Amino acid sequence: MPPINLLAVDIDFTLVDAERRIPEANVRALRQANEAGVHIVLASGRIASSLRLFAEELGLPTPLVACNGAFVVVHNGEVLVDHRLTTPVVEKVVEECRKRGVHLNVYADDRVHFAEESALAEMYLRRARLSVPIILPWSELSRLKANKLVAVGEPHVLEDLRLWATEALPFASAVVTYSEPEYLEFLCPDCDKGTGLAAIARVLGVPRERTAAIGDYLNDVPMLTWAGHSAAVANAVLDAKAAADVVVGSHEECGVAEYVAMLLKNVGK
Repeated sequence: MPPINLLAVDIDFTLVDAERRIPEANVRALRQANEAGVHIVLASGRIASSLRLFAEELGLPTPLVACNGAFVVVHNGEVLVDHRLTTPVVEKVVEECRKRGVHLNVYADDRVHFAEESALAEMYLRRARLSVPIILPWSELSRLKANKLVAVGEPHVLEDLRLWATEALPFASAVVTYSEPEYLEFLCPDCDKGTGLAAIARVLGVPRERTAAIGDYLNDVPMLTWAGHSAAVANAVLDAKAAADVVVGSHEECGVAEYVAMLLKNVGK
């Protein structure tokens, strides 16, 4: 493994524990890596304002790959990437979720929008550590210029929605994938966590072979594949483990800290 100068870290079920908090061992490890000259990047399906809460907890100048790569900012707030879904995709998905009674989050302008308060909405807000969503009528949701859409629900309900999307959405107009068993995401087709990481690496002047990434789920696979070196936590899905170079401890076992220790052995060589 060459020396690593940039490390991208997924949040949920990777960096944080079951309570969605960063264990102290992971905080210490990432601060140590930063002091050793490694740029730390937070990469998630979350919106940037949610990611900033974790960056503040780490106390690091952290670039953000938000919305699965559709919205990318450096630590001074400069926006590098801002991809939006097309209006026909947003309209079709909003209308289908309305008809099916599926809760839908619309991510636009670094805010989360939805039509109705519900138990699923409360679950999402609690997990995302967000307290002030914007509630709009369904008709107004369909007009938003969205970075991404997230349907929230029981896995069997979401699988039916995914099958609908494969037939109903225009070819290559969106990537439909799971980020958690209860989250079905509709993403811009020309970006992902890998393209987001690449954009930050270019700005920071870090070559691909000196980048690293760690994650756990399907939406992490492009990032794990693009990075020069990568790890999956032990609780990761099989596709993420297959894409990674190594498997470390689970998110509850502070696998991020374990991986950082591995990377720091080569820093400065």
